[in-house]
Amino acid sequence: MRRIIQILAVIYVLNSLYMLIMPFDWYENTPGVSMLGPYNTHFVRDVGLVYLISAAGMFWGVRPRQVNVLIFASIWPALHAIYHFWMWVGRDFALDQVALVNLVGIQIPAWLTLFIAMRMRRSNLLP
Repeated sequence: MRRIIQILAVIYVLNSLYMLIMPFDWYENTPGVSMLGPYNTHFVRDVGLVYLISAAGMFWGVRPRQVNVLIFASIWPALHAIYHFWMWVGRDFALDQVALVNLVGIQIPAWLTLFIAMRMRRSNLLP
């Protein structure tokens, strides 16, 4: 389970770096993002920083006796996933590339991270 969290954290770091280093490229090339409004460098980089701190918490949270950090680090992706779920509802459950990116890039990683964190907490794998 630790390895899965570490892989997801690496994905979050890579996404964060993409957002921080090439925010306009990220905005233009991530399906659905440009549909949400005009480009805003400040906003893209802010979200990139949130992903980065969440990933750092995940890396820290898989250490012994740090599972609460992992749970806390999982909150941002879960809240982000809830927001994107409601956006999908607002799009009448469209099954398109935007929905696929939402599912694979936001929903699955967020809920998998939170699920693993809660399971680790319950089973005391990281006391």
